[in-house]
Amino acid sequence: MKRPALLLTLLLAFGRGDAQGPSAALALEPVHGGLLVTGKITAPKDLDLTGVWGPWGRARLTRCAPRCAVVGKIPAPRPLVLGSETEYRVVLSGKPTTGQKVALVLRFAGGQILNTTATVRAAR
Repeated sequence: MKRPALLLTLLLAFGRGDAQGPSAALALEPVHGGLLVTGKITAPKDLDLTGVWGPWGRARLTRCAPRCAVVGKIPAPRPLVLGSETEYRVVLSGKPTTGQKVALVLRFAGGQILNTTATVRAAR
């Protein structure tokens, strides 16, 4: 097989649109007892969110229906939307300042990791 044909074959085999990793557009909102992660997470498949870490430690993954309880993972439809009005929520501890950028590490089922940042919004 000639080199251009081999390259094209490899691109078709491994260069599918779903090969891209997860992405996120997140912010942090101060709430009683910590920081609520808000925004949208997009993953190439329906990967469960299994952990979130920030500079102050691991976040609590919660399901709030009808009352909030800590869970081990959050099912991640495409896209996963997080916020104060959603069924699943992620809460970090800490007291950063408004406008500060905070590094977050998100872990998905299957071991996929996403490093991202979130900006701290003003309290409502």
